[in-house]
Amino acid sequence: MELPAPESGQILVKTTEAVMTITLNRPDKLNALTGAMYQDLVNLLALASDHDDIGAVLIEGQGKSFCAGNDLADFLAAGNGTGDGTEAGAAPFIRAVSRFEKPLVVAVQGNAVGVGTTLLLHADIVVAADDAKFITPFVDLGAVPEAGSSKLLPAWLGYQRAARMLLVGEPLTAEEAAQAGLVARVVERAHLEGAARQYAVALAAKPRRAMRESKKLMRQAAEMPLAELVDHDLALFAEMLKGDEAKAILAAKLGKK
Repeated sequence: MELPAPESGQILVKTTEAVMTITLNRPDKLNALTGAMYQDLVNLLALASDHDDIGAVLIEGQGKSFCAGNDLADFLAAGNGTGDGTEAGAAPFIRAVSRFEKPLVVAVQGNAVGVGTTLLLHADIVVAADDAKFITPFVDLGAVPEAGSSKLLPAWLGYQRAARMLLVGEPLTAEEAAQAGLVARVVERAHLEGAARQYAVALAAKPRRAMRESKKLMRQAAEMPLAELVDHDLALFAEMLKGDEAKAILAAKLGKK
């Protein structure tokens, strides 16, 4: 499919093998996100959601660090009442990424600061280079944790380790992130792009509705009582088996036998 050129000039995008690859391309500023970049990201996620020929999205960053978080000049402008503010900058992107229904893979190298870390809490697969560091200095900026990180990080890391990140501002290393389940895999820097893309291509090749409903179930599960979840997934399982997607797959498998 033909993709529109991102308006910020600091986002690159391409689609191959049913994977939309979005590259943060502001390496001189460690890929700090501006309002225009956030808008490009929102638009691209919406485009990926609406097109059946895109099965997964991969987000990566150019240069030595994945993302330095929000551009501080934008924050200052918002505080002075002269900028768009978080509601018009990061907020639509955070909402979009947290509600994105297709598989989302993120490749992280170097520093992932602020939203560069919290967006990962809404990804399905995160691959980190061995030099990755996850940093959430919200309090040090006179702000508070965003993107649901005040709930999600304690749930994954435990309260004490999350407090060291969110309150003290201590970084989380790639190895610690892997042990905690924040990242799926840690690789050498040279292998990062290939490893992340391998996951994205594999996810994009899966049956579309089955993937979407499975991701939705995983996200809903934490909020549902177990008995309700069991009734819900059994009913959905039966419904899915009657659908064209499952029928075609099962018929093909039986035909091979």
